[in-house]
This record gives sequence, C-alpha cells and structure tokens, in this order.
Amino acid sequence: MVPNQIGKFLKSYWPVILALCFFVYNSIELNFIQDDAYISYRYAANCLNGDGLVYNIGERVEGITNTGWTVLMVLWGNFNLDFIFWSQVIGFICGIGVILFSFLLGRRLFGNSKWLSVSTVLLVGINLSLAYWSSAGLETAAFAFLVMASLYFYITKNRLLISSLALAVWIRPEGAMLAGIFIAIDIILHKRWPSFSLACAAMAFVISLPFIIFKLAYYGSILPNPFYAKTSFDWLQIMNGLEYAGRFMKHYGFFGFGYIIPPLFWRKLSPGFKSIWIFMIGYTAYIVLVGGDVLKVHRFFLPLFGPGAIAVMLSIMLITRRLQPGIRKSIYILAIIPLLMLTYFHPRHFVKTYNSNEKDFTERMAFQAREMKKWDRSDFTVALPTIGAFGYELMGHYIIDMLGLTDSTIARHSEKPILGVKSTWKEQKHNSKYLLDCAPDYIIFSTGIKPSAPAEKALLLYPQFLQSYRSVGWFYEMGEKPGRGVMLEAFKKVRPVKGEIEPTYPPEYVEYYKEGLDALSWGDQKKALNKFNQALKISPRPYNLDLLYQKANIHISLGDEDVVNKLLNYILQSDSLVYMPHKDFYSLAFLTGDVERAGLHRRWLLDLVPWYVPRIDSLLTERKKILRSSEAG
Repeated sequence: MVPNQIGKFLKSYWPVILALCFFVYNSIELNFIQDDAYISYRYAANCLNGDGLVYNIGERVEGITNTGWTVLMVLWGNFNLDFIFWSQVIGFICGIGVILFSFLLGRRLFGNSKWLSVSTVLLVGINLSLAYWSSAGLETAAFAFLVMASLYFYITKNRLLISSLALAVWIRPEGAMLAGIFIAIDIILHKRWPSFSLACAAMAFVISLPFIIFKLAYYGSILPNPFYAKTSFDWLQIMNGLEYAGRFMKHYGFFGFGYIIPPLFWRKLSPGFKSIWIFMIGYTAYIVLVGGDVLKVHRFFLPLFGPGAIAVMLSIMLITRRLQPGIRKSIYILAIIPLLMLTYFHPRHFVKTYNSNEKDFTERMAFQAREMKKWDRSDFTVALPTIGAFGYELMGHYIIDMLGLTDSTIARHSEKPILGVKSTWKEQKHNSKYLLDCAPDYIIFSTGIKPSAPAEKALLLYPQFLQSYRSVGWFYEMGEKPGRGVMLEAFKKVRPVKGEIEPTYPPEYVEYYKEGLDALSWGDQKKALNKFNQALKISPRPYNLDLLYQKANIHISLGDEDVVNKLLNYILQSDSLVYMPHKDFYSLAFLTGDVERAGLHRRWLLDLVPWYVPRIDSLLTERKKILRSSEAG
C-alpha cells in the first residue's frame, strides 16, 4: 500500500520535486548574506541587548522596511537561536513555498493541460533570482511567498487571504498594496461591489492594527524611514523604475509575451487568467512608480515569477489553441526546453557576478570595521553610505547613514540636488551641512577616496571636509596569491570642524576629480592627469591634497622625480597628517640607505597608520633583496 501511495505522489508531484532540485542546487551555489540584511540584524541585536528595536541606541528611527521580519529574528534570538542562520533557513523555506504555490496555482488554472502547469513550476524552480534572494537573509522570499499565497487564496476565494494579507503587511509595507490590487481586480472583472476582497482587506487591516499602533507609538510614523530616503515621486524616479523593469525584461524577455498576448484574447480568458494578468500589470506599475530597487538581481520582481510563468504558458496555449491536441502537446514540450535554458543561462553571468561582488563587498566592509575597532579603542562615530555589515560589526558605535535610510534628518530634510554634479546612484538624498555639523570621527566613501554617490560628491564642495579630514587606509588581502589585495580607505577627522559650513568649491572640480580617478583605474594616465589639472585649475585654495597626491602618483610612474618631490613636499607643508607622502618618502629613503630620513617618515607612519607599517616594511625588505640580487647578478 505504501509503495502505491509513493508512486501516486511521485506521479502527481514529480514536476515540483524536479523544480525543487533545481532550486536547492542554485541556492547552495549562490549561498550568501546580502549587505542590507545586516541592517536588520543590528536592529535585532540591539533589541536583544535591551536597547530597543533601533539602529543607533537611543534613536528611534525605523530604518528598515521589514519590521515584522526583524521582529521574527528577535523572537528566534529570545529562544537562543542564531537569528542570522535562521533568517537564511526561513528564507530558503519560503522560496520553496513560492514554487509550491506556483504549482498549485498553475494546476488550478490550466486544469487538464498538464504540461502547461509542469512548465510553470519548472520555470519558477530554475530561476536563479529566486535562489539568489531566498537565502540572502532578507525578507524577500518570505514576502514573495505571501504574495503567491494571497494570489492563490484570492483566486480560490479562500478566507485564508485575510491572514496572508495581514502577514504580508507585517513583513513589508507594500503588503497593503496587494489588497488594493485585489479590490481593483474585483471591480474591473465583475463590475460590482468587491465584497470578498474588500471584506478580507478590512479584516486584515483590523488584525494589523496593533502592528500599526506600535509603529506610530514607537517610531512616530506608519511609513518606514527608507520610504522618505528613497522616494521623490518625480520623473527621474519613474525613469529609474522603467530602467529597472527594462533590466528584468532584458534577462527574462519572454515574460513580455505574458504581458502582451493575453489581452489580445481577453474574451476567451477565464476570470482566473484575467486576474493573473491584471495583477501582473498592477504590480509592475507599482515597481515602476517607486523607481525600482537599488539592489540588483530583480528583487522586486520576485513575487511575479509565478504569475509571469503562468502568463507565458497561457500565451503559448492561446497561440496554439486551434491546433490538434497532439500537436499542441508537442509544442508545449518543445517550448519549455528553450524557455528553461533562457531562464537559467541568459541571466547567469549577471547573477553570478553580483553574487561574487556582494560576498566580497560584505567581507571587505566587515574587515574594515574590525580593523578600525582593533586600532581605535575610542567610542568613535562613522558616517558612510553602505551601513550593513560594517554597522553590524560596530555594535554600540554611532553610525550615520549618509543616504538617510536610518537617519530621519537626511531622509526628510535632504539638501537640493547640486547642479553640475552627476551620479548613477539612485539614492539622491544627502545633507552635507548636517553631516559636517555632526562631525563624525570617520567618513567612508563607497569606493575608497573616489566620490561616487551624490552624498559623497557634495562633501567635497565644503572646505571643512577638505581641511578637517585626512585619508587613512587598511590593506585587505584578497585572491589566492599572497600579498595581493586592495586598500580600504576612510577619511579620519584630524582637527575640529570649524567655521560656517557652506559649499565654496565648484561642482565641476568634483566631476573632473572623479573622472580623473576613473581614468586612473582604467589605466589611462594621460587622461587622468589632464582631468586632475582641469580640477586644480578651477579649484580655490586650499587644494584637495588627495587630488594632488593622485597627480604625484602619475608622475612617479612617469619618472618625473622633480615634479614628484615638489608635489609631495607641498602636500606635507600644507598638512603633515597626510600619510601617503610619508609612505613614499620612507620607501625612497629606505631603498637609498638614508637611515635618518627613513626613520623620520616611518615615525610619522607609526603615528598616522600604525597597522600599515608592518606591510610597508615587509614590501621594502623584499624589494631591497631583489635589488641586491639584481646588482649581484
């Protein structure tokens, strides 16, 4: 009897099992934790430590969009469970749930067309974006699961829709939008009072009231702070949303059939299929209107993978509806093969690249935070635009999010965009006056000393930043070859921020400087030098000493010793707290045997960047050995 039951089960659910095999394999291959997840982890850790559901102790700002998910982590922590590990496990389980509900919904809508429902679940299961986000530590898969559950309960008119809607709101604020879409579907399709969807939405609202009251009482707002930090409701935001949707269509272009074909056969569609199509249109419109997502790999589209796969297979069914049943079945089988290959292989490089970059990025930020904590035992404060893993490593330290996600002043009182400053960053909010008034001990840019985000570029317009902050760096070893790595830089406050905080440097100077650094990273020294000279030509004094050092670096490679010495001496005469010229002068003196001068600059380095000195010593000793060997030869 048992073998019989197992046989029936496998016969009915083999597509789900196969889809889950794809999903498990992809999830293991891509396993990682997204940097933004560490923001929620810090909230949870502070709460477990008795400091409240906050990012910075004593500062009640809802800097997360997944408060319910974060509360879940607090509950796991209260049971002495590793909430980071369980955030990945639950996300993985919710990814499985997305696949299961896609199968159930496809089977219900396609009925006897077995190969269409089979194709639907396989398209969802093999999707790398689903696997990417399911174990990333964020609420993404959990929310997608609740969206799929809500859509299934809505189409089947199951009152479990009430609980799935309430949970969706608890996990992410746009859960409330789902109720609005279902009400709109009822009105559009049935041309009558939407009794079922409205009743479910009303009950879900009642259930959600304690959560809403808590947010109002604790944070003083229903909407989370990132809403104010990220949204502007202007044309640029819509353009960003269209770009985001376009990137999705670039990787999953065949989903376009699901948007285009069904309305051509509208009268022949069942109410269920019509509901799927309207839901897709409504949800996609929402994604475009909010400007998409700053995180890559199609995170906001995750709830549409199931409905999208159904709409694609529906399109194939509609196009082939007049053919013989046997021919139609053959076409279904033949169609799924290229669709599966496109789903898996076309975005694979994109997904793998971002997966690798994100792993490296979180490791680097965590390393930098640990090094700062190791060498600076004070209760230092830091401002930076990427606060995830970095902030989690520095529990107890005050962290200012330069983009405003966890800072209500920057989010709600952003300075106006600076004319002449360009940026590809979608996060445009910044407040440099407020930031410099806070005078954090360290300021970290997202790409070392190179200004990239508007919040970073704006700082370079202020003389207080250029006078009060000096760069320091930590060497981060990466790659298989020993000694290969990058410098992780930060700007350290070396003197108090004084004077009236007003921008006095032209925006064009910042753009020239940034373009010069870009050219330098591409190996185009001639263009870089030209851009640096253009920046210096229009820059008032005092000059940006980092800019002058980058110019000196180019002349070092060109062998212009007189120009190099002149520039490095000028930098140290302007400010002896710039460590890079000391490094170069120490290296030169060490290699030429000038012991006294080498000792002088080495003492400066021990005072400014003591952690970096052993590496410099090691490199110079090795280089001297090579020089002696070559001379002996």
